[in-house]
Amino acid sequence: EEGPFLGGPMRMSIEGGSMTMSGQTCAPSLGDLSGEALSCVHYYTVYPNMLLSLLPDYVLIHRIERLAPERSRVVCDWLFHPAAMVAPDFDPRGAIEFWSMTNQQDWDVSALSQQGISSQAYTPGPYSELESMIAAWDREYLRSIDDM
Repeated sequence: EEGPFLGGPMRMSIEGGSMTMSGQTCAPSLGDLSGEALSCVHYYTVYPNMLLSLLPDYVLIHRIERLAPERSRVVCDWLFHPAAMVAPDFDPRGAIEFWSMTNQQDWDVSALSQQGISSQAYTPGPYSELESMIAAWDREYLRSIDDM
């Protein structure tokens, strides 16, 4: 994979589930989905600062705003089916709590990594095969600064 738009599908472990605390959907599906499409989440990075998580029952957009060389703000926007938003029993908390927990874990690891990267002793190592998207994102970043 190369370029400013990277990503692809991941099959969820719960058939017809979602990325929520319970593993169940929290809203009706977005669009006319059926079969395997109801068990897939699609993750994409849009260079330079957007992460898209496309699930059957919602879309989550992470927008990363640079504040300083070592600090960023992450803004999350949630999109649900319009009918879900007006339903009296609509409760997106399961999805929001899941991502709040997951994001906090990621941010904690990122903060620890930043401390190491800031060290004079830091030397980057190779990526594992499981980190191919991160390596592709790095290549896109290096291409963009070469174009400046």
